Amino acid sequence: MTRILFVDDEPQVLEGLKSSLYTRRKDWNMHFAQGGANAIALMRETHFDVLVTDLRMPEVDGTTLLARTRTESPDTICIVLSGYSDEEQSQRLISLAHRYLSKPCEPTRLEECVNRCLAIRALIQSEDLRAQLGSLGALSPMPATFAALQRVLADPKTDARKVATIVQKDPAIAARVLQACNSAFFRLPRRVANIQQAVSYLGLSTVRSLVLSAELFKPGKPLCAALDLGQLQRHALSVALMARSLAAETVWAEDAFLAGLLHDIGFLILGRQCKVEMQQALEAHTAGMPLEDAERKFVGVDHGTAGAYLLGLWALPYDVVETVANHMVPERIDRIEFDVLGAVVMAHALVLSVRPHDVPVFDARTSPVAKSYLRTLGYPDSWESMIDRASSLLETEWIV
Repeated sequence: MTRILFVDDEPQVLEGLKSSLYTRRKDWNMHFAQGGANAIALMRETHFDVLVTDLRMPEVDGTTLLARTRTESPDTICIVLSGYSDEEQSQRLISLAHRYLSKPCEPTRLEECVNRCLAIRALIQSEDLRAQLGSLGALSPMPATFAALQRVLADPKTDARKVATIVQKDPAIAARVLQACNSAFFRLPRRVANIQQAVSYLGLSTVRSLVLSAELFKPGKPLCAALDLGQLQRHALSVALMARSLAAETVWAEDAFLAGLLHDIGFLILGRQCKVEMQQALEAHTAGMPLEDAERKFVGVDHGTAGAYLLGLWALPYDVVETVANHMVPERIDRIEFDVLGAVVMAHALVLSVRPHDVPVFDARTSPVAKSYLRTLGYPDSWESMIDRASSLLETEWIV
């Protein structure tokens, strides 16, 4: 049975959670702690699969509790349920929390969040998948510069200077980040001359994402013939920018940007590690076989699953991992509102409509999926208005 610990400093909030989640008592072994100190005491006694905590609490706040949990119980899913988050806390949450929910939160939304996190953890901890990908030689270490940024962003004292120092250690990566920042995609008020300026203008999260993109798309081991590295990068950047635009009014806009950048990372993994088999899969897909079926037949795993598994091992946000795993078949995930997965799926469809030449031919899905998302999730804008926005946002060519 899944063990879940709910933490809040207000007794009435805990009582409300206990009452609203009563129907889950046969599935979840739920515990409730008033304040961070009591939560730490409970976590010393037993292991919890999921931690759901408020942020603003006296003595031991939620951010401190999350940091301690990630150190002492790294496989515990950490979910923030709070009505408050300042900029400093938000930066620390990049590396500490798997999901962020705002108060007030409907019980069905909380249940959905927990269930989706558990599903992704099951994927990440799959021994069968680990063995399968390991046999293909496809388990790459986290890129060095990105790994260093992940560590420094967990420090609440991190500033633009510290981030710039890390990025500048790799001149090629720094140049790619500056090239991206100065493109028309970001529409900055003036030309960015150095990495510290880029961090100040774009924010830590965006620079972190651009660094990862630059490292992943660096020329290296050749891809199979059907994959074009430049096209994959242009497509990834276009989807990322569009996804963030769609999510602009949400707290997870930067996760949408990162998920857009990485949604096809599995192509890079399998196209390099399994060149012959991946080429066969893409040729079979061109001949009419569904892409996932072709990849599983010839490679043994589809690119969405392979990419999500690797990103899960790298401890990227669960929203990003889930999106990468399911971006080809988003309907298999039950959703009750617009989210990161929805943003990336709609962004992909918009890019396909506006910049079809940037979409790999084997990745060219059609727009009706995104239109159904609008109806299902109640996205406020019409498809026609989003096409206009995409045309404006993506009007410039991306130079790779």
